[in-house]
Amino acid sequence: MKNILIALLTASVAASASAVADNQKALQAKADSANAKRGVEIGGSIRAVAQRSSFSTDMDKKSVNHMPDVERNEFATADLSFGFRPYENVRANVIMRLGGGMQEYFAAASKTLEAKWLNVEGNIGKNFYWTVGDFRSAISPLSIYNPGIDIMYEPTIFARKRHMAQKEQLLEGNKRNLQGVNLQFRQEIDPMIGEIRAEAFLARVNRISVLDLSGAEGNILPNDEVAGTSLASPTDKWLVGGNIELLPVQKNVYVGVTPMLIFDNEKTKSYTYRHVYNEDMGGRDLSQPYVREEINPYELSAQNTFVLSARAGADVGGLVKQKGLSADVVVEYAMSIDKRKTPAITDETGTIVLAPETEKSVNGSALLATLNAGYEVENSWSAGLSLDVVMNDEKWFNNMAQSPSFFAQRILNSDKDCSLKDPADESRCVNSVKYGVNSPLYSTFDALYNYSPKFSPVTTSLGTDDDNIAAGQTTSYNIASYNKNSWGSNVYSAAQLALLSMMIDPALQSALPNGLATANRKGVRALIKGDWEGKVEAQALVSLFNQVQPEFAEIDKVSYTEFGGGVKFNIAKLAGLNKAAEFSGSFKRSENSITPKAGEAVKVASNFINVGASFQFLPRLGVTGGFQMINTDYGTYVNPFGIFVGADVPLMKSKQMHWMVGFDYVVADNAWLAINYGMISVSNEYNSAVVGETARNLPDYFDGSPAYKHEFSQSIFEASINVEF
Repeated sequence: MKNILIALLTASVAASASAVADNQKALQAKADSANAKRGVEIGGSIRAVAQRSSFSTDMDKKSVNHMPDVERNEFATADLSFGFRPYENVRANVIMRLGGGMQEYFAAASKTLEAKWLNVEGNIGKNFYWTVGDFRSAISPLSIYNPGIDIMYEPTIFARKRHMAQKEQLLEGNKRNLQGVNLQFRQEIDPMIGEIRAEAFLARVNRISVLDLSGAEGNILPNDEVAGTSLASPTDKWLVGGNIELLPVQKNVYVGVTPMLIFDNEKTKSYTYRHVYNEDMGGRDLSQPYVREEINPYELSAQNTFVLSARAGADVGGLVKQKGLSADVVVEYAMSIDKRKTPAITDETGTIVLAPETEKSVNGSALLATLNAGYEVENSWSAGLSLDVVMNDEKWFNNMAQSPSFFAQRILNSDKDCSLKDPADESRCVNSVKYGVNSPLYSTFDALYNYSPKFSPVTTSLGTDDDNIAAGQTTSYNIASYNKNSWGSNVYSAAQLALLSMMIDPALQSALPNGLATANRKGVRALIKGDWEGKVEAQALVSLFNQVQPEFAEIDKVSYTEFGGGVKFNIAKLAGLNKAAEFSGSFKRSENSITPKAGEAVKVASNFINVGASFQFLPRLGVTGGFQMINTDYGTYVNPFGIFVGADVPLMKSKQMHWMVGFDYVVADNAWLAINYGMISVSNEYNSAVVGETARNLPDYFDGSPAYKHEFSQSIFEASINVEF
């Protein structure tokens, strides 16, 4: 287009007396201007999965559980990214998501069309940049951060599945998805004073929303009446703050400060009307009249948290300028002032009947020191050390850095989750899928790697008429479509974070469930890494942490230990092959030790093994395989302080295995077609001698034995396509 335009304009001004060079320069400017005003950039990604998961167990000898054994998830999602630039300094971006279930191909109402990302960005000159709408931010681990899960030498066949699940939620590393206004300024002063960077942001973290308290979508524990159970917000929650950084001495020294205020705008508080909750019924009594209550009655205090983070660091390697040497150190200190209100106890008319509203300020602090050092001999070997020292007190609170991106949930074959029958109604299944890690059919691998954008559960009656659907509702959630995914970018409230801490996976989240910003932690984490000519790579990890202040008066000390290592071989380079081939393996042990003031210490220990291999036998066609195993020993733990939700019966030992093999056609790093088959096998041993009337973490076919061993498996066949362009 540019060449045609130049040719036409050149012909039109051929009679001009101007110099040819001047004409060409003017014509080029016109062409560039025309293109800038009509500039359109298109990108995006396409993900499609066809998956069949078959549940199997020999424990249900009497066929007590009649729910479907097979779950099929077939869906395609296309995220089309459009960048429109009407002018050189302004650009509008939108990501349109188109999706549909292959099983609902002819149902137009089942298709998805939504704007997942929308913003306008631009610059003024070379120093000022602005964004209005959606944006991402990850300033530092103690200010704004989205902590995730690290798996050492995760097999490629599984890493791809996790990549697709995270991309479905628009996650980008440790960046947190925000929506609002972001302003940035950068100015290079001189080599010694360096560059100054200033940033200001205003974002709405949550908004008023009336969510169904009994729905799977938008709730941590649907139908439960405990603090933090719902993600609904009674007010708009806002984040306002800034970030100032200075990089002097040729950008080899770093100083930064980030003040932030996270608050609920109480002027926007809204109410709704619901039926009275009846404890005997375990739910809302539909026979009673409606009463006025807050949209989320399980958020007892509006948030008003001020966080101030200060950082200083230096690139020692850049200052020393020693060839092959790299070293940098950063120390970050943060403080939080959290104003917490205890609401007044009122009657239905709003009149105070017992206690007035009170307010107190809780001050906390966190300290993080990070050292990265390494040495490399060109075309030979390299070695590196990463060291994190953490000192976070128990009062430290910053949900912009502590909200995890992983919340373990049941994914495949979730219709099978039935625990012991409801004592109030023996014919009704107590669907325990909502209890995540404490659901009878939970596995870590299922939560990590599988997802379904729109899953439609079946009723426990397996009927489709109105009467059967009404009678077939579960105690977990209403029968309605929802998104099954363990990954997200939610900013949780204090009550929600406390509830999530009772539902963590000990194999993944024991030591630092909320990342380096986890409250009530002190200790150190070290990672050593080595490489030899890109042929062999090895890592070793050691983590030692303690609670600063035990959460319960009966506990004297709580400690966390992690250690492990792994190695990866580039077989192609070692053997001189011209096709890609590699083999990797890793081992990590996690221990959580609770020492009470009276009695014996309790230890929960978990071993995590990964083995992966891949080989290309044609230019793009290859085979991949992976094996994972998690063995967890809960010792004599009997949940004495009620710190796990749904753990009614003590789980003594758990063994999980996961293997998968398949063919893949790889075009680029994030563009592949894969056909895989694998299996998840789980064996759990319970001390079922303490079973009461209900046991939410035992299946409905529990045989009543005092030492119950529950075994089940999931056979998974899947074909997937992932293309990012």
